[in-house]
Amino acid sequence: HMSAAKAAKRRAPPAKLLYISPTATFDSTAVYSCSFSPSSSSGRPRDHGDLLFTIDGARGNYVEVVTPAPCNGLTLLYDALDTAYYICNAATRAATRLPPSTDVACDSSAGLGFDARTDEHKVVRLINGMLNPKDLDPVRCEVYTPRGSYVDCRWRPAARGVPSSLHKFVHAAVINASCNKLSPVFANGCLHWLMTPASFITTPSVAIVSFSVAEETFTCLRSPPFWVPGAPPTSRNWSSGEVELLELDDQLCLVRNRMPHGSNTLEIWKLLDYSSGDWLLNHRISLSGHLARDLRQSQILRVIGSFGSYRSSRKKIIITTSMHKIFNKYQKMVHTYDPRSEALETILSITETHSTPHYGCPTSRFSFIQETLAPVHTTDEEIALSSDLAKATREILLRLPAKSAIRSKFVCKQWFRLVESKNFIQSYFQHKNIDRKPKVMLVVKSTGRLGFSFAPLNKCLQEAPSRSTLLDTKVVCSKPCHGLNLVSTETKDYLCNPCTGFHRGFSNLGPNLHLRSRMPKIEEHAFTVGNKNVGLTFNSLTREHVIVEIFYHRKDFESRQYDMSCTLHWCNTANAAQEHSVPPLPVNDMPPAYVNGMLYWMNEPRLGQSCEWAIVSFNLAASTFDVVPCPSWFARWSSRNRCRAFVVELEGVLCAVLADPVADKLDVWKLEHGRWDRAYTIHLEASPGYSLKTCVVVPLAVDPDRGKILLNTVRKIGLYDPVEQTIENLYSLDQVPVASSAHLKFLDMPSTSSGDSLTCSKEESVAEMNRMDSKLITSVPMLYEESLACYSFVRKANCLW
Repeated sequence: HMSAAKAAKRRAPPAKLLYISPTATFDSTAVYSCSFSPSSSSGRPRDHGDLLFTIDGARGNYVEVVTPAPCNGLTLLYDALDTAYYICNAATRAATRLPPSTDVACDSSAGLGFDARTDEHKVVRLINGMLNPKDLDPVRCEVYTPRGSYVDCRWRPAARGVPSSLHKFVHAAVINASCNKLSPVFANGCLHWLMTPASFITTPSVAIVSFSVAEETFTCLRSPPFWVPGAPPTSRNWSSGEVELLELDDQLCLVRNRMPHGSNTLEIWKLLDYSSGDWLLNHRISLSGHLARDLRQSQILRVIGSFGSYRSSRKKIIITTSMHKIFNKYQKMVHTYDPRSEALETILSITETHSTPHYGCPTSRFSFIQETLAPVHTTDEEIALSSDLAKATREILLRLPAKSAIRSKFVCKQWFRLVESKNFIQSYFQHKNIDRKPKVMLVVKSTGRLGFSFAPLNKCLQEAPSRSTLLDTKVVCSKPCHGLNLVSTETKDYLCNPCTGFHRGFSNLGPNLHLRSRMPKIEEHAFTVGNKNVGLTFNSLTREHVIVEIFYHRKDFESRQYDMSCTLHWCNTANAAQEHSVPPLPVNDMPPAYVNGMLYWMNEPRLGQSCEWAIVSFNLAASTFDVVPCPSWFARWSSRNRCRAFVVELEGVLCAVLADPVADKLDVWKLEHGRWDRAYTIHLEASPGYSLKTCVVVPLAVDPDRGKILLNTVRKIGLYDPVEQTIENLYSLDQVPVASSAHLKFLDMPSTSSGDSLTCSKEESVAEMNRMDSKLITSVPMLYEESLACYSFVRKANCLW
């Protein structure tokens, strides 16, 4: 088998380079091919390759090539964010995602090998659990065989496990692979991991852990001559990360980077014999010339293989480099080295934009393409979900209410996998919210631990407010952000899915600080909650919600002095909140607006040095605050100016709202293509229940069909008709709430409700309208999106239903 494979490799057409790169949205990975020659027209390095296909769901920035040299035509990729492996064949443009392993560890390393006896590929994963005292086996090995004989093609323990005598060596190999991002190398039927001497008191006489893919047994190989046994690991005979393994012409080799020792050379050593452990210096590549400047300055340098033959003049060694250029720009280059002429040539130079400047050290992006028909076997789960019955089941489940869809996953294992799959969750969200109609739910009193729960609006429309159903505490609700809402009280914030009952609570850091103080009572209104201003944002790359909390410790409008802090809560981790730098301007007491990964607040012109209206923005990807100018029509704030300004999101666009209580109108401006334009003027003088003299009115959403605007005062919600300049009440705490079926249709209610239209109440006194104390509130309206979004580490007992 091995001789036949080598013969086929010699007869194969010239190899092509494969490289991966994140797509513009960073939610998938693009796979490209490129010739091993510069551009024929200019002789300069190519700046792009040919797109082969994309792998949806593989998060571009975090995907790396595990196998720089393909293993019998297949390449192994790893998504570090999802801890998911992919197998792809670039020649046939096929890829599949491997099922997740149930064995989670702090450090692990995986490689792809081929069993020539059974003609099967195997993914082998070494797991280091020595840092976790709960692990019974400190070092473990598991194997996945695509379309193998094991039930459901799951990960399984290696046939013979890891011998106890080799635990310390396997542990050292995993540490080196994890810390230095060094993948194992497949050669001569075995996967090889390089150890790090830093794991030992003295340098051992062996340097490589070898795993036979066919026998599933472990051995160790002798170290090269420059690795001095018995020497301290801090000795200059070895530096962590300067040595890596390599496969050249089906032989195991070792690359030694001598630049850390002042010698601008790369050494390639070849293992001559497995039994004796003899090594031979095969190549010495000089990097002292002008053309090697990019290699010397690079932060990562990898030798990934060769193409051609030693017997021909076409033999060339492939070297890849990566270098951080500026901010979130990284330059990736591919070079060829001719051993005969000792010539270096750059064949590819691309610049990648990473989604965050805090992205870690860029990993390997490059491999080779072998023109083979090696199959990429789909998993049993993919096969099961592609059947006609599974497709019909999927269409039915997509049409169920969210709560019913969650319950249905316990019917059988196949339904559980379907409902839990990311593809189904995304499809469910798109299917349920395709019409973009606003959906309203009410936060009402509950006898549970939280003190509140969620109820559909049409149910509450049939029930008059009762003193026994008053909320115990004041709550402020955010608009939906990728399927979840934030419900805030003075001391806690709750990330909730009102459709399924999922929630998780986050305690505020602000009230625990020693400088606690309350805002003046006159500053409180329906949309304030204590001394904080909290927003919910979303990281599209990590698919994680983040709570941004700004807390005031001091606020003095007379002296214009203030003191505030800012913290971030990452919702998918159990870690404590992280302190963050404060915004460049003080923010006012109105909730922020979320638009395309950005949070926006209106500033507070009564504090600080500036009296100009301005918008404070927060970019989660860059973790930075910035300032956006307001529309020029916004007048400079003065003590005689009674106008209130705030920001909202309408139709996916950032809008600035200027509320004029004298004229009783809202001027809404939208920011599109970097320019402010007037979007709406909402006249409220004919609707005393929505007068700006007595309450704060916030535009929530716009009817995509009829153009009516949904207004919210917390005590009332209504539809404003821009043509007629009238408001149709949908719900009011001040009278028995009964709305017409036409209004419910606009709000896309899950069930019907009968009743008469609700007419506007008579004008109420200013004192009564300003009673926003939570003890007088029976419910708070909240927009939501129907979704299955949740975070799996939250216990099911924490549901609100």
